[in-house]
Amino acid sequence: DLQYIQSILEARPTMYLNEIQGKLFQNREIVVSLATLSRTLRRLSLSSKAVSKEALERDELLRATWLAENGVAKPEELVFLDEAGVDDHTGERTRG
Repeated sequence: DLQYIQSILEARPTMYLNEIQGKLFQNREIVVSLATLSRTLRRLSLSSKAVSKEALERDELLRATWLAENGVAKPEELVFLDEAGVDDHTGERTRG
């Protein structure tokens, strides 16, 4: 199911082939080889690519909720913090 594969990759773009394979079996009871999945992704023009930290952290629903609640704040009410001391080595995947 090509649309299903595209939808799970849109939701989680850093999934590995074996994880896609597992989702297909778990949710659709479809058994497919990793080679077939790889060829299918190529045909869909989906390739392995680096995922930026920004893309990993982006949550459009959370962003929209924040804007709805805080979008009317005056600039003088805002406080910004420097996260320079934050450890970026969190185990997040960087390839997808």
